Amino acid sequence: MQATSCVRVLRTLIESGETGDLPWVLLRPRDTDDASVFDGDYDFLIDGGRFGEILNFIFLTCQKAGISFIVRQKSAFKRQIELLDPASGRVTLELWSHAEFRIRPAHGHFTRAALRYSVYDAMPRDRRASLLAALFVLHLHHKQKDPQSALVRSRLDFFLGQPGLAPELSDALGGIKTGAFDLREAHACAMAYLRAQGVPIESPWRVLMMRFRGSVRNVLTWPGLRAIAIVGPDGSGKTALINGVKRGPNARRFRFQRFKRFFRRPLVHMFRSEPRNVRDEKMLGLILPVAWLYFSLSRWLTGWARPVVLDRYFYDYFVRNVRSDSQPLQRIGAYNLCTALAPRPIRLVIASCPVEIIHRRKTEMTQASIGLLYDVYLDQVVRAGIPETLCCHTGGPLEISNSQVAHFLRPLPRL
Repeated sequence: MQATSCVRVLRTLIESGETGDLPWVLLRPRDTDDASVFDGDYDFLIDGGRFGEILNFIFLTCQKAGISFIVRQKSAFKRQIELLDPASGRVTLELWSHAEFRIRPAHGHFTRAALRYSVYDAMPRDRRASLLAALFVLHLHHKQKDPQSALVRSRLDFFLGQPGLAPELSDALGGIKTGAFDLREAHACAMAYLRAQGVPIESPWRVLMMRFRGSVRNVLTWPGLRAIAIVGPDGSGKTALINGVKRGPNARRFRFQRFKRFFRRPLVHMFRSEPRNVRDEKMLGLILPVAWLYFSLSRWLTGWARPVVLDRYFYDYFVRNVRSDSQPLQRIGAYNLCTALAPRPIRLVIASCPVEIIHRRKTEMTQASIGLLYDVYLDQVVRAGIPETLCCHTGGPLEISNSQVAHFLRPLPRL
C-alpha cells in the first residue's frame, strides 16, 4: 500500500533528527505504517531555543507535500504538531523542551526532574542509545505505564536490541520484560546509570522555576481577545478561506473585519497620488500605534460578544519593501519591540501555498519576498506563543482547505 502524504512527512521528520539536520530526537520508537500512524502520538525531545528552525522545516516539508498542520502551544514544556490527512485523520507529534522524570521513587512536584536536548546532543554517539533507554525506563516509572502492554513490550525489545547498550540498563529493561524488576527497581537502575555517567539533570526546583517564568510571560502577553487572524501573501488563497467561513453554517458566530480598517478609518492620508498600500508602508511609524490602540479598545469593548475573524494582522505590517521588485522584503527597525507589544490572537490561520504557485497567481511580490513573509509569520507564532495556529495548505481542492478551517474555528469559550 502506498504511504499517505502524512506518513511520508512523518518519516522525513524522523530521519531529519537521525541525520542531525534538525535539533530533535524521537524519544520512543513507534511504527510509521498506515495502520497505526494515526493512533497515539510521537514524542520528540527538542532544542526549545531552536523551535523556530524546527517549525520552518515542518512548514516547508508540509507545504511541499501538500498537507496542512496545526501548531498547539498551550503547555509549559510541550508543543504539539498535528499533521492533517483529509481522509485518514491526523498524525500527532509532541515536542518536549525537556524529558521529565522522577528523581526519586515517590511522586510529587518536588520529585519532578528533567533532561534537556543539549545533554543528548553533547553525548558521544555510541552512548546515545543508552541515554534514550534510561529515559524510557524513567518514563515508564513517571507515567506508571503497564509493562505488559504491546507497545511497551515492543519498545523494550527495541532498546534491548541496541548495540552498545549499558549492562545495567540491559538488566533493567530485561527485568521489566520478564517481571523480575518492578518499575521502582528499574527506576533505581536508570538513575544510577545517569549519576555514574555524570549526566546533567535539571533539579525539581529548576523545573518549577521554569514553569513559573513561563506562566509569568504568558500573563504579561497583551491579549487580542477572541481575535482570529487569517494571514498570507497576496495570492496565497487567504480571501478564499475567509469567504469559505462567511458562507459556512457557523458564519453567524463571527464578526468579519479587514485589519486595515483599524488604522485607515482614523487616519486621513494627505498624499492621494500614491496607491494606498504604498502610503501605508511609508507611514508604519504612525499606522502601528494607531492600529494597536484602535484594535485594543475594540476588543475590550466588543470581545465579549462574538469572535472577530480578521483579514490580515499586525504581522503584515512588521515588514517593508513588500511589493518591491528591486529590494528584498525587510523587517522594520522596531521589529522586536512591535513583536513584544502586538496583541496575541487566540487563533491564527496561515494560508500556506508553494511560492511558485503564489507568484503565478499574483506577481506583485517576488518569490524571495513571499518566502521571507512566511518566515515572519512563523517567527511570530514562536515568539508570541500563539495557542493554536493552522497552516492551511491552499494549493489543493478548496473544499478540503475550507473544511479544515471550519473545523479549526470550532466554538470559542466565552469570556
